[in-house]
Amino acid sequence: MRWLALVASTLALAALTGCAPTTTYRYSAYAPAVRPIPFDGRTDPAGSLHFEGTATNSMVQENLAPQIHDTALFIPRWTVEGAVHLAISSHVELGVRAAYADYAWAQQSAVGTMPVPNAPASLGWGPELRLSFPLDEQQRVAIGIAGNVMSYQVPYAEWTLANNGVAATGNPPCSTSAATCDGYSLVDTKSESHWVYSVGVYPSYAFGDHGKYGHVFGLVDGTNGFANDGFTDQPSNGSTVTSVGPIWIVGGGYAIGYQWIKASALVYWPLTDRSSPVEYGPGMMFTIALNAPLWNREGESSD
Repeated sequence: MRWLALVASTLALAALTGCAPTTTYRYSAYAPAVRPIPFDGRTDPAGSLHFEGTATNSMVQENLAPQIHDTALFIPRWTVEGAVHLAISSHVELGVRAAYADYAWAQQSAVGTMPVPNAPASLGWGPELRLSFPLDEQQRVAIGIAGNVMSYQVPYAEWTLANNGVAATGNPPCSTSAATCDGYSLVDTKSESHWVYSVGVYPSYAFGDHGKYGHVFGLVDGTNGFANDGFTDQPSNGSTVTSVGPIWIVGGGYAIGYQWIKASALVYWPLTDRSSPVEYGPGMMFTIALNAPLWNREGESSD
């Protein structure tokens, strides 16, 4: 009966560690994480120049038993962002956002995801619009709307099965400078531009006169994510990265400010599952913002 116990132990170990299919080609890329726009649902007073920094933690549920044509991407566990907005009125802000995610912060979406050599970073930037409309005189209840379009440089790599035609373990990681990995040889690595859109609705409720004690807010956001042909026997001329979506995100948080500084914390959950190219878990977002008053239009409230 010992051999039965050995077989059972081997199967259990395989289930825990996962196994990737042995295909002729494997494609990988470092794609931006699916996340909402950092916004607490309230715009700044008219004439304010708004600076903010955000740190986002994203969780990916790793695919432990990928099949042929499943997605194999690296997704950043952490993303840092910076934004500058100008409040052209008390209800409208226009600005630009930039995002950065170092390759050292990557997590794989599936067992057997091949490295993207030379440790490239994920970079993105684009314009952003924010709107906020109070629904009562005390401005306790408000509806916020935010939208942006960002252009990302997405690094990708193509690997092919080596001459012996046998994968070693089916479970990298390997060195980011390696030309061979897990029985595969590096064919090419490049970067290409991809667009990410995001539109969200942010209802909020403020405590105290004009939000003196901060406000809670919710969100429903729609954005696009990415997929690729991670395990395939079909050659491709370049990247196999494609855009998928919309992916819906729900969440909520709390924001509080004093004079020229404001802070907010947000928890969110992309609505994905095991049938999605990448299955996301809950995420967290922390934002610090500074306001510099430039002008205040005559007759317009600064609240």
